[in-house]
Amino acid sequence: MNLPATMRALQMRGLNQLVLTTLPLPSLKTDEVLIRTMATTICTSDLHDIKTNPFGIKLPSVLGHEGAGIIVQCGSDVKTFSTGMRVAAHPVVPCGICEECRRGFGHLCLNMGHLGIDRNGTFAEYFVQRADRIRRLPDSISFPLGALLEPVANCLQAIARAGDIKGRVVLVVGDGPFGNIIARLAIRAGAARVLVSGREPFRLGMIPGAEIVDSGPVGSVDVAILAVSSSAAVHTCMASLRKRGRLVVFSLINEPVPINLFQLHVSELEIVGCCNDEERMDESLRCLEDPALKLSELVTQEVPFENWEEAFYLARDRHDKALKVAITFN
Repeated sequence: MNLPATMRALQMRGLNQLVLTTLPLPSLKTDEVLIRTMATTICTSDLHDIKTNPFGIKLPSVLGHEGAGIIVQCGSDVKTFSTGMRVAAHPVVPCGICEECRRGFGHLCLNMGHLGIDRNGTFAEYFVQRADRIRRLPDSISFPLGALLEPVANCLQAIARAGDIKGRVVLVVGDGPFGNIIARLAIRAGAARVLVSGREPFRLGMIPGAEIVDSGPVGSVDVAILAVSSSAAVHTCMASLRKRGRLVVFSLINEPVPINLFQLHVSELEIVGCCNDEERMDESLRCLEDPALKLSELVTQEVPFENWEEAFYLARDRHDKALKVAITFN
């Protein structure tokens, strides 16, 4: 296959400086594949990266980590994939040899690689990923839906960290894409009731089967899942828990948040973190195929790469009409 020498890409060069540029086509290691991007979705964390760069990404860099496309080249050691295959990528690249990887916690790798953070990401016409971090997409899954492989896997981790929620009351605080997915998965997991709080009526109206509640504490719930980066939402979650309730901290909060340890003590509450996912790619793929979950509804706009500025405007500023925005490539 004849490949071009260059590609178009969106490169971050400073805070709030995302520019369209031309870069050399990336080269491959022996265990990697080169993927022609067909769709990439904009994550809330991409917007945070552009605004404040909380992970300290070394610039300039191509952002983006939710992508799907077609393999156009394979490294010499890649045996399970071939050119022409439709695939989705998971952005996390565990080293496999550090202490946490040896403990089975590759998602907490001490030397973690990550698309869009320490290597160029998916906001480009081509991107590279290690072959064990991709999955083949069946024809029934579109590329924009396939780009949600990692977000859904992360939300599955939130459900796992919540414990056995069958027959229990679950509160999801946050009406963004992650809150939406988590609520759908909680219903699928057999929760007796799933309550969702948020600010945007459009987004709240896109969660079938959930009960919409006010943004303050709601009373006694078994599990509260923080799906918005807000310290006030932490207190809402804590105040909503019944005795022996559990808070799952899914969304990133940079600043310290005071916690009432007396409340935690006398009510025997639990607080657990949730970061990345423990090899849930295959389960995520099954969720993407599950017609009952209707996850394709999450992609509310598909915007051609040429109109990338509109895509970011929708994802950043139009929560009244956009949930998940996909950038598509011809």
